[in-house]
Amino acid sequence: MIPLFGEAAAFTAALCWATSSMIFSNIGGKAGAQTVNRGRLACSIFCLTVLHFLLEGSPWPAAVSWEQLGWLSLSSIVGLVIGDAMLFQAFVLIGARLSMLLMSTVPIMGAVLAWLLFDETLRPIEIAGIAFGVSGVLIVILGKKGRPVGLGGRNYVLGVLFGLGGAIGQVANLITAKYALIDGYSALSATWIRTLVAVIVMWGIAILLGRVRRTVTACIAPDVGKWLLLGALIGPAIGGWLSMAAVQNANVGIASTLMALPPVLLIVYEGLVMRKPVGWQAVAGTCLAFAGVALLFMH
Repeated sequence: MIPLFGEAAAFTAALCWATSSMIFSNIGGKAGAQTVNRGRLACSIFCLTVLHFLLEGSPWPAAVSWEQLGWLSLSSIVGLVIGDAMLFQAFVLIGARLSMLLMSTVPIMGAVLAWLLFDETLRPIEIAGIAFGVSGVLIVILGKKGRPVGLGGRNYVLGVLFGLGGAIGQVANLITAKYALIDGYSALSATWIRTLVAVIVMWGIAILLGRVRRTVTACIAPDVGKWLLLGALIGPAIGGWLSMAAVQNANVGIASTLMALPPVLLIVYEGLVMRKPVGWQAVAGTCLAFAGVALLFMH
């Protein structure tokens, strides 16, 4: 095994997710958040089918129990359907960086939920991590500098609420998916099933609302289609596969911390590459939030 392979996979997964979030945020403003979400799911199932064939030897999972299918379906609905619908709306309203910062609260929410529901004991260092994480996020979202240009008031609050809704959906998604990954069941197969369920639900809703033609037309537009496919390949397919490789080959805490890096990477990109006025509050708050996530996984 290559030294630090798991850690490298986790960091690369974070790069993939940061990149795909920027792509989806940009095209979401052109085609609409839910249109992009439906298109992304369709592209994702195509990419995952190819990946499943290359890594597992067949285009789709060979077998799954009814219990596993039930948990994976529930995981898909709360995470990929409801949670991601909120996240994509946040992308459009407040941009990729702030949205991904709110998504970085997933480990914090998970720790608090485990304490509330499962009576898991929180050590002092974990309590400090939660406090750091929440404080960092509050510093960023309450600061005015670094917000998308012209955004404020009701739309900003809605964007933050949608981002937090996306994070809550991801926490519920992880908890429900855990029950399906029993007896060494392939995480890639589980991802394929969850994505297929989301495709069926989201496109079923589009059929009922009469939005299929409009969605397809928007998704195949020259300035949207190629970016949609690229984002789906980089994020859900390659990023998802690398995240599984990271968990399999590195300490879960280290891998999870590295995979919480997207908001830090995005603030570096916006400040140094795009030359956008980010503001010291956003930098300090983002670093504090990441430090909080890191503390949660220290042993």
